[in-house]
Amino acid sequence: MGLLQEKLAKYDLPQQIKAQGVYPYFRCIESEQDTEVIMSGKKVLMFGSNSYLGLTNHPKVIEAAVEATRKYGTGCAGSRFLNGTLDLHLALEKELAEFVGKEDAIIYSTGFQVNLGVVS
Repeated sequence: MGLLQEKLAKYDLPQQIKAQGVYPYFRCIESEQDTEVIMSGKKVLMFGSNSYLGLTNHPKVIEAAVEATRKYGTGCAGSRFLNGTLDLHLALEKELAEFVGKEDAIIYSTGFQVNLGVVS
């Protein structure tokens, strides 16, 4: 066995941390996403969520998502650049541009795409 394999065989820090109950990765959420969630049967505060306004479970948001799914299906089946721009993307961009007093606006579906599109 080589030196690297020996070191890897002895490395057990993640297992030690898991045994203490503080390993923060891949913890199963047993409820809807919200500012509080159920994990291991206990209600805990959710600090890692992107639901900043707490609207993830708002009845109007859920109904709008159901209606959009009925009309458009479960996804765009491609990037907006090639074949995934929907009429609702364009309508939202127009409304956002008017709201902020600009000629046009563009929306991205992830923070990564914003960085990729804006920074580069």
